[in-house]
Amino acid sequence: MKRIILFAVSCLLISGVSAQEKNEIIGTTELSNYDYFASVSTLEKVKDKDAGVLRKLALGYDMIGNYANAEACYATICKRADRIPNDHLEYARSLMKSQKYIKAEAQLKIYSQLNPKDSEMGRFELLNESLKKYTAQSVTIKVQNAPFNTEQEDFGPVIYNGKLLFTSSRRKSEAVNRTWLGNRLSFLDLYVADINPSDNSVTNIQPIPSKKVNKKYHEGPVAFSPDGKQAYITRNNYGEKAIDGTRHFSLYVSNLVGETWSEPEPVVFNSNDYSVGHATFSPDGKILFFASDMPGGKGGVDIYRSRWQDGNWSVPENMASINTSSDEMFPFFHESGVFFFCSEGYPGYGGLDVFIGQYKDDDFKQLRNVGAPFNSSGDDFSVWMNKDGLTGMISSNRAGGKGNDDIYTFTMEKPFAFARNIHILAKDEKGNKLPGVLVKVKDASGKELATLTTDANAETIYESSEIGVFNFDGTKKDYFESKGRAVLTDDTPESINAELVLEKDPGFMLLVKVLDKKSSTVLDSVKVTLINNMTGKEEGVFYTDKDGMIKRPIYDKKLNDRVSYNIRMEKTGYLPRGTTYNKELTAPGVYDVSKDLNLAIEKMEVGTDLAKAIDLKPIYFDLAKYDIRPDAAVELDKIVAIMNEFPTMVVELGSHTDCRGTALKNLELSQKRADASANYIKAKIKDPYRIAGKGYGETKILNGCTCEGPKKQPKYTEAQHAVNRRTEFLVVKI
Repeated sequence: MKRIILFAVSCLLISGVSAQEKNEIIGTTELSNYDYFASVSTLEKVKDKDAGVLRKLALGYDMIGNYANAEACYATICKRADRIPNDHLEYARSLMKSQKYIKAEAQLKIYSQLNPKDSEMGRFELLNESLKKYTAQSVTIKVQNAPFNTEQEDFGPVIYNGKLLFTSSRRKSEAVNRTWLGNRLSFLDLYVADINPSDNSVTNIQPIPSKKVNKKYHEGPVAFSPDGKQAYITRNNYGEKAIDGTRHFSLYVSNLVGETWSEPEPVVFNSNDYSVGHATFSPDGKILFFASDMPGGKGGVDIYRSRWQDGNWSVPENMASINTSSDEMFPFFHESGVFFFCSEGYPGYGGLDVFIGQYKDDDFKQLRNVGAPFNSSGDDFSVWMNKDGLTGMISSNRAGGKGNDDIYTFTMEKPFAFARNIHILAKDEKGNKLPGVLVKVKDASGKELATLTTDANAETIYESSEIGVFNFDGTKKDYFESKGRAVLTDDTPESINAELVLEKDPGFMLLVKVLDKKSSTVLDSVKVTLINNMTGKEEGVFYTDKDGMIKRPIYDKKLNDRVSYNIRMEKTGYLPRGTTYNKELTAPGVYDVSKDLNLAIEKMEVGTDLAKAIDLKPIYFDLAKYDIRPDAAVELDKIVAIMNEFPTMVVELGSHTDCRGTALKNLELSQKRADASANYIKAKIKDPYRIAGKGYGETKILNGCTCEGPKKQPKYTEAQHAVNRRTEFLVVKI
């Protein structure tokens, strides 16, 4: 398993031996030769163990599976003055193997403080909390120890043509049984057996009957190409050794010719100086993924990718998005697109943990720990999954097994899916949590996707395997409906947060419904600004819904209180309009402003009279004068604002009088008043030529109240004359 591919890495830990007592020198040499049992026995005899001896002893204990003693060694080292930052990291890893996650978290924090340059440690900051989350979010899964395991190593399962193949160090029946110093077990070989797919029962276990495969050193595991015509075997390099004498691991390929497998040949990117192994194919067979400790990686063992090009494999590419400074290995690419790998570089339960990722757009996304019970505090690795995406096998040396590494079968309730979780929190306007809120989830088109209810913690989770816009409608009795929104993209993390804020219904509601003045149809997306005239404060800016309405609660009011609001309505292409609403609250309920006031706004078009469209107050002049009075300036400034909002608008300002006085004098007076009003506006807009004044005198009487004629004219009231005294602002161009 992991120790097999870490031979070269282990050697790096024992360099620089000084002239110490005999037992330390011998123990160090034994450690460098991978004779861990002998090394432990020898180093235990060193009387005054310094930090260097304790580190070697801890490594030896770890390699023979004595995790309790390894933990004790690191605990001692971390109390010494000559400790180094990495000692706390290794101590944390030992504690994790004993499920002492809170203590491990504390050691990881110490390591981060002593070695702040290791940015990867940030992900371990809340280790215990992370593990609880992984377990809670994991799919329902049943894991069982396979009945054919032995006390030796059994791992690396794969089913090929209805046969189970796996790697094992179980003793063979042959006369000579070679053992490896590292664990005093037989060298690994590939085994084959009959397997019943209905219950995974295994019979007739035999070493692969081929002298081409099982040789004198380690063999396995094996991976088959999607078409079943190639087998990629991890095995010791049977060529040359490295300079330090290490026989590294390499990938060998055997081709199916007819019904016979060819002699395994080394893959082009093997090397005598580093290990290569643990192969898996992309579903289309065009990419080979594997593990290696070749130079140039992120650290330890990394996962690499090579593409089949021009009849051979391309130069390996480090999968930087998945690798860490620790070890990543045992990749397995399932045909569903789920990519399994094992790692010590991400928060986990201890040792190697199994992770999955989505291979999309030529890279890995949404990496996550599979959770318990798939993972344990031991080493969990070498996954193989059936086509159904629900059943398969995993290897582990977890507690409760038959011995060293065991093969476990697993069954899942549902397949792995790369859904993202949207955590929705409901609360009131004061920040108090609101349980029991009904949440309807809709897509961007308005299609309802799910109905959820917030729990006792005011939370609910919507899980989506799709990307896009998701809208939430939250409702609860005695509260106003609330809307929320979340956007999921390919770069969105596994979990995001969203909020729904529901306002308490105080019993009084203000309803504003905006119409198109010409067609009387409702207008959506109208910007409505509410100003409370009682306080002088703006209560908010809102936008009408598809029904042309906004609804707002009226707070801090009781029966028979009065309210007063200034309501301003604005929409692109329409003339802005403001109005004042005053009302006495005589009963709880909805107060529809449109029942008391005209809330229609007029679309800007040629021929529009701005004065009527915005309810402009009359422009008054003193008797027989044309100076702009302060009250007139206020109204003219409203026209200025509109013309500045519509910079290409051209307006004719028309001034009209009643019939009293001579027609000539009325014409002259109206022209002077028109010019004065136009000049006032010209001084405040860009391009002053966009407005011109024209005096019409009494030439356009509206109600027939004329003063001259062949017949004696009746006596008109002041109100009748006032209708004709007016200033018009006609839009002649937009």
